[in-house]
Amino acid sequence: MKILLATESYYPNIDGGAIAQHNLALELKKRGHEICIIAPGYTHKNKVEKEDGTTIFRTKGIKLPIYMHGRYYFSLFPYFQVKKIIKNFKPDIVNICSPYPIGISAYLCARKQDIPVVGSIHILPDNMITPFHKLKNQDRVENYSWRYLIYFFNLADWATIPTKTGAEMYKNKGLITNITPISNGLKTEIFNPNNDGEYLRKKFGLPKKNIILYTGRINEEKNLDVLIKAIPYVLKKVDAHFLIVGSGGDYKKLLIKLTEELNVENNTTFTDFLDWDDYPNIYAIADLFAMPSEAELQSIVTMEAVASGLPIVVVNKGAIHELASMNNGFVFESKNSKQMAECIVKILNDEKLKKNMGTNSLELIKEHTMASIAVKFEEIYKKVLTNYTSRKN
Repeated sequence: MKILLATESYYPNIDGGAIAQHNLALELKKRGHEICIIAPGYTHKNKVEKEDGTTIFRTKGIKLPIYMHGRYYFSLFPYFQVKKIIKNFKPDIVNICSPYPIGISAYLCARKQDIPVVGSIHILPDNMITPFHKLKNQDRVENYSWRYLIYFFNLADWATIPTKTGAEMYKNKGLITNITPISNGLKTEIFNPNNDGEYLRKKFGLPKKNIILYTGRINEEKNLDVLIKAIPYVLKKVDAHFLIVGSGGDYKKLLIKLTEELNVENNTTFTDFLDWDDYPNIYAIADLFAMPSEAELQSIVTMEAVASGLPIVVVNKGAIHELASMNNGFVFESKNSKQMAECIVKILNDEKLKKNMGTNSLELIKEHTMASIAVKFEEIYKKVLTNYTSRKN
């Protein structure tokens, strides 16, 4: 098949959707498909890149000022370039991954050229409105965001989403197009318990004590203040150190200030994003992974922790709780720092429990290998193509 992925965020961006699409594109190419990706570029010129047999068309973009701490660029008017790419590539199927200009343009061009469309959902309203968190009437803004997301993905011939919970959320909000839960998947040959991160412990001056890890973007939607506020409760019961890996702007500064106000700065280390070669190894020095974010349709970083054999503590909101479904971690209620701390302490104070949870994590991740995920996407693509051809005839 000739498959075109249209997205607003792609490798080397560090977010769930970008990583998932990158892994999927490479796995589908490995399985013999011809893969083309359209994503924003980093200059005012259109460019073409090649990676492991895939072709990446970078439409001219501008940097998003609301994401100055990230690598996010935006293509303002990509329609004519997208139209040209689709016309020349002649894909069998177009997979739109974002409800923004590139995704919108790809949808319109696909319809004009009579090509079926699959919509892959990697977004919740919280992800959309985070840059505008200081605006009034957040409930109204969230409601409008839901209406737009439902409208957009209802245009597709079929939709995919990483979790069953996510699928139910979208259906309850009004999604009527067929939707299939398919995990984002993970490269378990990269993230596994055999990695060695001791050199990173030395590099960052981390103590040889219990390490509670968070990795990912550091912004408001991740609710990291809930984790920081849990630290004093944890330290009353167990000797531990908290490692927070990721880049951020003003919100990160606020978190650092919060550790100082709570007198836990000596038990906390903040780092920026790590180089890709180092990043998988950071999980190897952790004893537990903590994720307080409520705006997750799955959470790839939590899957990375699971694949590394770690127990996890995650919030009971969004879809992330599914990654703790095999007795490999605990779930705490929204915004409840004390309960989060109790979950962390219970695991760290019971070596047998911690070990069993780590073993269960490795069992759970078997369902999320990239090879199995690519097969499921192939099945959806074939089903959509068959249905589309039948309707035309």
